[in-house]
Amino acid sequence: MATNPITNETSLKSKPKLRLALIGAWLAVALYTLTVYVLSVPVVFWMRASDPLTGVLNLTEIVFVSIDLGIDVFISLGFILTAIYLFTRRSDDWFVIFTSMFLITFAGRISNTVNAASAVPGYEILTGVVTALGDIGVVVFCMLFPDGKFNPRWVKFSIPILVIGMLGMYTLPSAPFYWQNLSQPVYFGVTLAWYLFGVFVFSYRYAQQKGILQKQQTRWVMIGLIGPLAWFILFYVLQGVINLTVDSSQINVWIYKFAAQVAGIFLFLMLPFSITISIARSKLFDIDLLINRSLVYTGLTIALGIVFAGILGSVSLLFRTINQGDQSTLAVAFSALAAGALFQPARRRLQRFVDHVFYHIKIDYQKTPVELRKTDDPLEDTTLSSYRGLKLIGRGGMADVYRAESPTNGRTVAIKVLPPSFAADEQFRKRFMREAETVAGLDHPNIVQILNYGEEAGTYYIVMEYLNGPDLRTLLKEQKRITLPTFVPILRDVASALDYAHSRGLVHRDIKPSNIMIDSSGQTPRAVLTDFGIAKIADAHTKITATGVLGTFDYIAPEQIQSSGEVDAQADQYALGVMTYQLLTGRLPFERPNTGALLLAHLTAPPPDIRESVPETPRHVAYAIQRAMAKDPKDRYASVGAFSQAIESGLAATI
Repeated sequence: MATNPITNETSLKSKPKLRLALIGAWLAVALYTLTVYVLSVPVVFWMRASDPLTGVLNLTEIVFVSIDLGIDVFISLGFILTAIYLFTRRSDDWFVIFTSMFLITFAGRISNTVNAASAVPGYEILTGVVTALGDIGVVVFCMLFPDGKFNPRWVKFSIPILVIGMLGMYTLPSAPFYWQNLSQPVYFGVTLAWYLFGVFVFSYRYAQQKGILQKQQTRWVMIGLIGPLAWFILFYVLQGVINLTVDSSQINVWIYKFAAQVAGIFLFLMLPFSITISIARSKLFDIDLLINRSLVYTGLTIALGIVFAGILGSVSLLFRTINQGDQSTLAVAFSALAAGALFQPARRRLQRFVDHVFYHIKIDYQKTPVELRKTDDPLEDTTLSSYRGLKLIGRGGMADVYRAESPTNGRTVAIKVLPPSFAADEQFRKRFMREAETVAGLDHPNIVQILNYGEEAGTYYIVMEYLNGPDLRTLLKEQKRITLPTFVPILRDVASALDYAHSRGLVHRDIKPSNIMIDSSGQTPRAVLTDFGIAKIADAHTKITATGVLGTFDYIAPEQIQSSGEVDAQADQYALGVMTYQLLTGRLPFERPNTGALLLAHLTAPPPDIRESVPETPRHVAYAIQRAMAKDPKDRYASVGAFSQAIESGLAATI
């Protein structure tokens, strides 16, 4: 396949015996690594938590060692779970099996528990095999990713040297070149040289690739590889430079080790996470993976909790070392309160970072308050700029709407009033008046007509024609769902209004049932689009609606989530497609339990087929609705009118 890095050359579907052998090898490696890990934990725990002279467990050391082991297990699980997922999904591909084995052994390679156990007599070879396989795996992975081929070809001749060198350095305790018998500069130099060689080959492969998809895949994994390499340079080399002792009872050594572990959570887990991102973004290994954002949040929250627990433990140990008695206890209690107060803000920032970097959700929805303005007293039975007899007929999150009488002809009008809490914002006032002036220049039968606008005694208002019918939200509540023949004329009117506005450079940005009213004052009912100016102001500035969210998330286009300031007419078409689905079925196409999941659904979830809810819907109509909700604006119709025409044609074909 031209775009998929895993070709038929790596497939094992036609080689059942080889596949069975490799599956057996994977099981053996996974079982061996897990066994080494399980055997190492109690040995290392007892060795580090007990007094070296008496063998009695020390309570303080038990706490610190438990935190250290918890971090170690957390990091290892990130690698192992990714490896198991790959193996279970594509055990018919040798490169996937190799990648999975590499992740498992590399989890053991970076494990402090396994490394510490290698210093215990009798465990040198047992742990050394895992360490050697981890180092070999990461270098060979760099040579083969993403297509399973050596490029440049000569690098394959380095593999025997790599394998013999690593196995000898980690599994021959009596040899002079055994890693613990080498000086730190020599050991660091050898290991770092192989890592840098792998990064060099990986970078060379990236430069040689011509396909955009493969470059994207390689770029993500390259980012992940930088994490472990950065940790190795920062902490292994730093330890050699400052020559820290291994006496874990010293506060400076423990803090240093804890800092290394905390950094390891993020730097090491960059690798499996970046591989997962590469799979999700480009269906690497032919795996269609949708990353569960909630699981990512949970994992990062646990990691953050470990970090805060470790910091609190460090502060506790520090004050106990410096002071004794009540002052120490008080200081530790104060530190615990401070950590508790800072945890939630840190967690929100971390979630925002994940949304922004990995999911491209540029909307800071967590910052949006549920209520922006206080409930202001309505302007009942008053006069506003000579408009008499104001009666409150509607109250939203951004404005109050009144019915009033025009002073010139006595005709009934609707007045939208900006609440004082919004009017106090100078930037919002300027946008409000500028947008009102722009929308007032629109003249279309299906766009609400603005008759006047202005300010009086600090009250900003827009006077509009009065529409005596319900909005589509109210109509939907009454009828549960709207039939296709009934909806087509409504869609035609709305599409005509939007095409007219789009031709004049205006984008509504807040298409939803409550912003479309049915006016029955004429001979034939007409659908009228409202809230043009307000919607654009809301998106550009305050981003608040009655529900306390930016725009209306149920209808928001993917490009509006990723770059709300650069949307065009296609965003209105997407929202209209969502609304069409909702009105014809009685339910939204993307229903999720929280805002973040809803935004992610707009970005990644395929639009549902309306025939699953309304089987009698014509095939061409179902296709038109799905096309209007396409994730890429280029895949939608050229205009809203073209979408409306496709719906009409689909209905006409069945009559």
